[in-house]
Amino acid sequence: MSTPPLDAPTTARLARGEVLVRTEHRGSSPQPWLVVDAMIAAPPERVWRLIDLSDNYARYMPRVKTSKEVSRRGDEVRTKMTVDMPFPLKNLTATTVAKHLVDPGVRYERSWRLESGDYHFNEGRWVFRPFDDDPEKTYAHYEIHVLPKIKIPKAIQGAVQERAMPKMIDALRQEVRRGG
Repeated sequence: MSTPPLDAPTTARLARGEVLVRTEHRGSSPQPWLVVDAMIAAPPERVWRLIDLSDNYARYMPRVKTSKEVSRRGDEVRTKMTVDMPFPLKNLTATTVAKHLVDPGVRYERSWRLESGDYHFNEGRWVFRPFDDDPEKTYAHYEIHVLPKIKIPKAIQGAVQERAMPKMIDALRQEVRRGG
């Protein structure tokens, strides 16, 4: 599945540093997909290194309490991660299996699906490619479709969309500037 081409108004918004967050309903699932688009001022391969190494997520990703690469065989990566949920909710842990597809300088993709954990489903993907044909900037596309086994209040779900997703992109931007 490829990412759609960006139109001129969207490209302009991303170039200004905006983080675009939306939901999409796909198929028969009542749970929407959360979709995020952003530009990161670094080459895609530098941004990719951050996502490729899931052991480091807890170091810079908001709300990631622990992350561990369980195994790596070719382009398949198993990761166990715990997300720190706000009180009084319990933390959520998942083991996912990801497929890494890399076309150096052109496209980098990590797509995952749930293997086990505190979710009914947890799937998504990261896609990185040069932004507006500039190899020194990255178009970052993130999408996730999750349903925890615990009930999440609507207010917290809304906060994820409005605040947590932009914070995740900001964390990537900061980490890539630090040279991570």
